[in-house]
Amino acid sequence: MRRSHTPSSTIYFSQRILRPPNTRPFDPPVPRQFSHKPRLFLVSRIAPPTRPQLPFLYPSSQYLANGRIARLFSLTANNKKFLKETARLSVKYSIIIWLLTTSTTIAGIGFLSERQEREFPSPHEWSLWTRLKFREARWYELPENNDDRGVPNWVVVWNEFNKALKRLEDPGKDGAGLVEQEDGALSVPGVGKAGFDITAKSEEWRQGYFEVLYGMAQAAERLEGVMTNKRRSEVWAPQYIASPTNPRPKTPPPGFNLPPPEGEIFPWIDNPAEAYYMKILTTQGFTTGQRMQAALAYADHLVFKKLPESAEETYRWALDIAISGLPIPEPEAVIDRKTAVFSSTAPPDLVTPNLIEAATNLATFHASRGNIASALPIYLSVLRARLAAPLATEPLPRRLRDSSVMGTLVSIFSLKGELEYPPLPPTGDEPFLRREEDRCEEAALKSYIGEILFATAGSSPSLQRQGLYWVRDAVSTAKLAQSLDVIAIDEKRRKRCEQCEEVGLESWGKIMTYLSAQAKEEVEESKQGLRGLATRIWTGTEALEKEVEELEDEEEGVVLRLNKLRERVMREEWEEMDRKYARLFVI
Repeated sequence: MRRSHTPSSTIYFSQRILRPPNTRPFDPPVPRQFSHKPRLFLVSRIAPPTRPQLPFLYPSSQYLANGRIARLFSLTANNKKFLKETARLSVKYSIIIWLLTTSTTIAGIGFLSERQEREFPSPHEWSLWTRLKFREARWYELPENNDDRGVPNWVVVWNEFNKALKRLEDPGKDGAGLVEQEDGALSVPGVGKAGFDITAKSEEWRQGYFEVLYGMAQAAERLEGVMTNKRRSEVWAPQYIASPTNPRPKTPPPGFNLPPPEGEIFPWIDNPAEAYYMKILTTQGFTTGQRMQAALAYADHLVFKKLPESAEETYRWALDIAISGLPIPEPEAVIDRKTAVFSSTAPPDLVTPNLIEAATNLATFHASRGNIASALPIYLSVLRARLAAPLATEPLPRRLRDSSVMGTLVSIFSLKGELEYPPLPPTGDEPFLRREEDRCEEAALKSYIGEILFATAGSSPSLQRQGLYWVRDAVSTAKLAQSLDVIAIDEKRRKRCEQCEEVGLESWGKIMTYLSAQAKEEVEESKQGLRGLATRIWTGTEALEKEVEELEDEEEGVVLRLNKLRERVMREEWEEMDRKYARLFVI
């Protein structure tokens, strides 16, 4: 029986039959590895660049993890060539720059050393290192060579001199030929045995050795009480160190460390100044002038330390050293050893510069102690000996060495070789000759004599007039000396003459003030009492009043001259400072 189909029946077809003949099944796209990039990296947080950022331009993490990261640091042939050329040029120019800087430095050190040699000559027989240390010490003795301080750097001076002294006293270096003195010689406290016997050394060597010892003594005077640490890297002045005489020390200025405790600080100098002065005085081979110079400096040091008895003995020691240079066995014919007064019949050819200098210093010491009775005869005899000395026919030899920059350059390129050592200074045992350069010393002596006479005159008008005459003569002599050519061209002597004139004018002004006040008192007394009545009747007061007016006019003129002189001196000092420190502002 045939089955019938109704419209509501469902007909099922195969999917394959319903699909178009040329279509492919839909598969989701698979991203390629080289173009895969997270979307966050594709979003720009700043303004879009001019070029589009496409995903395939960014390498994937899988690409970097495949061991190919080394290609990012690989060098191509061009890169290798560039690096080699850069390295070669760097080494080349580094060597050139190093050679130039080293050569410039060596040339600068040599030029400075040559300037120092012309300013402070050193013996040629010394070794190079000793000469360098000697020059450095002498160089820093000058205030203008210490721009940061303006005063001599005594720490460096003593240190450099000490290095030179050790080499000079070392038989294996520059001290070959030194002989120790025999047993029984004087001993120097703090040093040991007395100085060496240097008679076998040359005169140049002895002169340089004296300058080293004398320079160390001068530096040791300034460094007394200066302390340092164990490493000697810092120094502290005495006012910053606690001591029995300084229970409340000052605080160091900013930039300086506080001094360490008491057990960790030591004196900067090994020996006091007395040790070096005594070493000069006990060394055999120094001239009379060198030994006397050391004795006078030692005596001045004792005066500064307030030891007047020891200072007087040392001054007399200096006088004995000067007397020992006389060629006669009995020096009483020239000078009295006890009073230091020159004989009025002393032969002029036996009066030496050493005797005059030693006697003058002793008289100045007596005057400073108030011993006028001993000082005045010495001053008068010294002035008489100076005025009676024969005139010098030849001027003093002037220094011809030019230590300026241009002078040093000219001498270096002239190829004349090393300069000769300058002539040695005189020993001081030769006869004294009167020179025009000595007018300032004569003015100083006249000023001292005038002040002493006026101070001891009391109420004696004659002695007062004598003192005033001497002071006036001293001012005139100092003024005349400044007009001489030999003094005008020498700055040091000219300043000394200006100083003598200033001291004389100051004394002159004080004397006139005293005399005018005394005259005024006489005028007032003449107007009172019976004595004043008799004076007004017989002589009148017009003469006294006129004398007061003249004295006041003279006093006013002296004060005016003194003010003008001081103004000129101050102006010259400021101009000198401007010239000295102008180089600090020159590029």
